[in-house]
Amino acid sequence: MKLLREDRAVGWIVLVFALSQLTAIGWDLPGSYGWENDGIAPRDFFAGIALNLTPGEGHRYPLFHNLLVGVLSVPVLLPAVLRADDWTLPALMEQILSVPTMTGCSIVAKLVGVVMACVSVLFIARIARRTVSAEAGRWAAVWVATCLSFAYYGRVSNLDGPYLMWTVLAMDRLLTIAEDRRRKDYLIFGALAGAAVATKDQAYAGFVLPGLLYLFLLPMRSDRPFGPRAAHYVNAGLATLAGALSLGLLSGAVLNPTGFIARFRQLTGSASHDWMTYERSTAGLLRNLTDLALAQNDFFWPWLVVALCWLGVLIVLVRPSEGGIRSRTFRLLPLYAAVSSLLFFTLIVARCEHRFLLPFGFWLSYYGGVGAASLLSLVRLRPRAVRGLATACAGTLVVWAAAHSFQVHLAQLGDARNEVARYLSQVEPGTVVETYYLLVHLPHFDVSDDSPYTLQRVSRRPISERNPLVGAKELDEPYGRVTERRPDVLIVPEFAAYEFIPHELKEGEAAPAVLAQHQKDEDAQNFFRAILNDELNGYEVALIAEPRLPAWAEALSLQPVQVHASVGNRQWILRRADR
Repeated sequence: MKLLREDRAVGWIVLVFALSQLTAIGWDLPGSYGWENDGIAPRDFFAGIALNLTPGEGHRYPLFHNLLVGVLSVPVLLPAVLRADDWTLPALMEQILSVPTMTGCSIVAKLVGVVMACVSVLFIARIARRTVSAEAGRWAAVWVATCLSFAYYGRVSNLDGPYLMWTVLAMDRLLTIAEDRRRKDYLIFGALAGAAVATKDQAYAGFVLPGLLYLFLLPMRSDRPFGPRAAHYVNAGLATLAGALSLGLLSGAVLNPTGFIARFRQLTGSASHDWMTYERSTAGLLRNLTDLALAQNDFFWPWLVVALCWLGVLIVLVRPSEGGIRSRTFRLLPLYAAVSSLLFFTLIVARCEHRFLLPFGFWLSYYGGVGAASLLSLVRLRPRAVRGLATACAGTLVVWAAAHSFQVHLAQLGDARNEVARYLSQVEPGTVVETYYLLVHLPHFDVSDDSPYTLQRVSRRPISERNPLVGAKELDEPYGRVTERRPDVLIVPEFAAYEFIPHELKEGEAAPAVLAQHQKDEDAQNFFRAILNDELNGYEVALIAEPRLPAWAEALSLQPVQVHASVGNRQWILRRADR
């Protein structure tokens, strides 16, 4: 509450942001599984807890946030456990994986994400307020709240929003270190940095340049801003130890050191190398940088807002420096954090997707605040008409950015999978429905006793390794044997089909190793290509379900947005031709 009182205008911005987030958190609910690709809810936090605590085992994500969501979900999980017929694993899973229980867990995880996103907005505003001005802080809050990638990852169960919160808390504490030079602030900074990395490992990248520059290199030049060098370096060493201890405890490494090593090997091996989309070459690096630069309009804001943010960077670089944490040195801290994340993670894993550029957009909003505050200050003493025009232009820009971001909300609310569910609710009793691939791409099926259809899922992944589709018959068979299985209706997610079909690569691009392996399956490739071309023998396309935006949004030329194969994808529905 104290933080909210520092600037009530920022508090109102956060409130509007929170309410807008709540309009879309029910996008994939109710359901026994979620549509958030790489999210941890409603089921994956079980594996995140269990594997991180099993000696020699490793999970792709650390323990901390999985455990946090698990503990907060106990009020939902405990009644489900008590409803089980007995204490056997099948009986417990039947209750735990039920739609009401999983929906409850999803709500818990999403609300945690929204709260953490709100904290991030408060603290990016606080950093701008402390280093520049109250007005810059308010505008920074506006731009981060309207940043498309930040808004999406601030309401889902992915770990990108939570690790960003711990990161911004740590950066704010770094400013406090420079102001007060107290040992406890060094320790808190280290603990917060450890919590960020213990939430998602890639958080380390955002601390590389700030850590080197502010804790080690900058103090070598003078005793300012961190005081006497000897005392500073002792405290910096203690901060490093606090960070290591925080990371060790919260990530599960202390409890399961062999599992931590196994997870580290996984992260530096297949988890990153198998998904690279750019070559390890000069051409690949240039293509990656070009795509990242051009993605700012799609991932963050309209180009005019992006230009305003970069104008803010220029203003910080050329404006005369003030003293203390209002100096150019500290006004460049967000830029160092953004560039650090880019250099030490995004380019290393050779990716260009919303979440991989998310920290860059988040920190860039700080400079949007600087740019907006600086431009409006130029007209403050101008005639009223000029001030009114400037205010109208600023308001228009905010509405434009908000509408740009809100396209994801609308794409979620009009998800094509909802249309598939409506279609299936009207099929003839006894219909056999077949579907494919991962749960995150599938609609929610009705598997109750009253359902008019039965369900089966086909995949080449071993059945024992699949995230179970409750109520479905699981099959491990070639896709092309569909004419032998003779299901009545096929439900085919667009993303599943495209994973098996090669596409033309530009210079510098590379097919991820995982997809390249999938695309060696000629049976799958022929099967899904025939579906997309409406050439599958014995079947015809009954409907291609697409994301639906409201009529008013289409009138404004808003389009569905695709985010990480989770939002904005189509679904093919095919019927057997002889039915």
